[in-house]
Amino acid sequence: MAEAIRVILIMHFYFIDTRKMENKIRNEKVTDIFVIIAQTLDNWQSAGTVEGNAVLMEHHKWAAELKDKKKLLLAGPTDWDLTSTNKVNPIGHTTGIIMLNVDTREEAIEWAEKDPFHKHGYRINVVHSMKITMTENSGLEALS
Repeated sequence: MAEAIRVILIMHFYFIDTRKMENKIRNEKVTDIFVIIAQTLDNWQSAGTVEGNAVLMEHHKWAAELKDKKKLLLAGPTDWDLTSTNKVNPIGHTTGIIMLNVDTREEAIEWAEKDPFHKHGYRINVVHSMKITMTENSGLEALS
């Protein structure tokens, strides 16, 4: 079951490197991270539109910059199986989660506000802190 969940996560999250994240948690004793929760707004434009596709390409460049600067732990769309097949209208739903490797809430907010989806009013990005208290391994023992 755990392996099946891991495969699903790998399929649904782009730019993921779970080994890197696990090593960071173990080796650097990370217990606090910042998470961007992205909720889709009424201004959302589908990637099937010219404007929507252009903003999506900007968003991918933004995410690539996060990755290149080693600021990204994990990112990807949520409920992709539902929104990509039009089973659920994305407006009003959380449609993305981004876990950041940054030192402060202020830095996390700066990155969240630079996201083209946020800048163009397609989504609102809200930054949360998260204390890691359990991992796939044996909970806090993996952090010590």
